[in-house]
Amino acid sequence: MLRPTKPLCQHRIQTAIIGAGVIGLAVGRALSKKGHEVLLLEQATSIGSETSSRNSEVIHAGIYYDRNITPYKSKFCVEGKQLLYQYCKDRDIPFKQCGKLLVATDADQRDNGLPKLVEYAKGNGVRDLRLVSMEDINDPYSDVYEPNVKCTGAVYSPSTGIVDSHSLMQSMLAEAEENGATIALNCRVEKGRSEDSNVILTVDGEEIVCDNVIVCAGLHSHKIASDILLQSNQQSSIDVENEARIPRQYYAKGNYFVLQNQKQPFSRLIYPLPDPRGGLGVHATIDLSGSTKFGPDVEWIDDAVTNPYDIDMNVDQNRAKSFYAAIRKYWPDLNEGNLVADYSGIRPKLWHPSRKHIDNTLKDFFIATPMHHGVSGLHVLLGIE
Repeated sequence: MLRPTKPLCQHRIQTAIIGAGVIGLAVGRALSKKGHEVLLLEQATSIGSETSSRNSEVIHAGIYYDRNITPYKSKFCVEGKQLLYQYCKDRDIPFKQCGKLLVATDADQRDNGLPKLVEYAKGNGVRDLRLVSMEDINDPYSDVYEPNVKCTGAVYSPSTGIVDSHSLMQSMLAEAEENGATIALNCRVEKGRSEDSNVILTVDGEEIVCDNVIVCAGLHSHKIASDILLQSNQQSSIDVENEARIPRQYYAKGNYFVLQNQKQPFSRLIYPLPDPRGGLGVHATIDLSGSTKFGPDVEWIDDAVTNPYDIDMNVDQNRAKSFYAAIRKYWPDLNEGNLVADYSGIRPKLWHPSRKHIDNTLKDFFIATPMHHGVSGLHVLLGIE
């Protein structure tokens, strides 16, 4: 639990949140509404400029996760979907519950892959999925009509949708500020340490004494938290023992291509079955303006890379070759030359395929509390992709 604040003095705050992406903003909104004094620290010049703005903007139904291996993802996705739709309605945030087809492209996927997804979903409490045939998809009177899709069968998810992520983040920031939270942009946390049951952060040369620190720094969460533990004499180096307390993050780049010079082919999201390398496959996403983009793929970054700023965020147009091959499995009418490199995003992962022994529990979100690392008041969110 977060601890109550002591009487305020100069450069003292009850709760500092490091990172003003969608997670940090959501935490700041929730705590400020409960009466906490909140300071949001963001090193960039605007909110949500990294992972939060470089994704597919999809509201997922909660289909993919095995609740025995990834209980946080299973729980938060299903419950969060309902809360997010209601929040968007209450705050007039643009969204569309457009639905999604998860398509099988061969008999094995149809007979084994699709039923397995339905069972996962039922285990997570998602009971609105429906197995549909190719005939259903080709029927203009069907509620799953998608004449451009080629498949052997599909699962229809009516509760999947899309959201304007930037409007969502602006709304969360506005609510947090309405309830007394303060945001400090262009402020970098240089270091931190534990002292007298507080966490002291150094921010642009100034020290801030914090009763609670919540690290929601996305790609940077592991390094920030590890530095705080190092300065607090809780660890002497990042090794296997300390990774049990603050797991290391690895990086998986996802590239997107946008469709140009061809009529938009779909009215809803089209997904292949999940990619065993760690993603959801090269899927087709429509945005709120009706345009279509494809991706992300999975491009694992070398496990020696520990600084996300060392990653080239440009999309290599040569990767389009694999996109054409993947997309044409369910949309064979995609014309050559109509995929244009768009943008990329980075997923923070707690596992890497190069590792010999992968703990499946590290495929879930990880919330490190004082129980894990011993620093009072420090909470770290890791692997939030």
